[in-house]
Amino acid sequence: MPKSTVPIRAYGCGSPVRLPIVQAMAIGSQADFFYPEENPTYQGGDSIVWGLIRGAQQLMVETTHSGCNFYQMDNAYFGRNKYYRISKNTLQLSKIIDHSGNHRCELIFKELGINIMPWNHNRNGPIILCLSSHHLYAYYGITAQQWIDSTVAKIRTYTDRAISIRDKDLDPLNPIQSEISNAWCVVTHVSAAALDALLLGIPVITTGDCAASPLSTTFQEIDSPAMAEGRAALFASLSWGQFTPAEMLSGLAWEVLTHRNL
Repeated sequence: MPKSTVPIRAYGCGSPVRLPIVQAMAIGSQADFFYPEENPTYQGGDSIVWGLIRGAQQLMVETTHSGCNFYQMDNAYFGRNKYYRISKNTLQLSKIIDHSGNHRCELIFKELGINIMPWNHNRNGPIILCLSSHHLYAYYGITAQQWIDSTVAKIRTYTDRAISIRDKDLDPLNPIQSEISNAWCVVTHVSAAALDALLLGIPVITTGDCAASPLSTTFQEIDSPAMAEGRAALFASLSWGQFTPAEMLSGLAWEVLTHRNL
């Protein structure tokens, strides 16, 4: 693959456990330099950036202002710690892209033991608000409490169903699937919890642009939420937005991100 004429610089932003992942992407993209430290200074050209903190947000802002592209890396849409998502000039893919087949998704689902369950028409649980991290709310210029207050107010305009709030929790002893498997609807700003819900056949509402947005229903429909076709296409698309470290090292991830209109 020919080397880009625009300089590429990868910034690990001091992530204590993800530096090897960013370095793999730096090698596979033939980046001009890899900066592992936190709060790095933007050095011009395209940027590969991990996460949202330790200077990452400022790097993305400055890269955009310079007219260049940033590639933001973070935890996977599905298959956390085996795959890592990478999106160009945005935090998440928020549209379905046709890659002419779902073979990649099928392979990943088989590897991870994942299936898309039928839509659940017998659920009778509460509406569950799944919170994102405080860093994400700050990125969008709001707080978690502001989002909760405005979202509950919108819900109450259309239904008096019970509402439960689930804080962001990565504790493996408290998996989100068990909590949302009977939810009437999962509501989130940009949390990957919406993808977990879609896999379980639970309808979702997203208030920000995120991976689940193409299949989001509306607040007006919350008492009878839409259960649209397209989940297989959504996950097939997302499968091309996340990669293993080996796929980053080989250059596959960079080829996909720069030549497949992601």
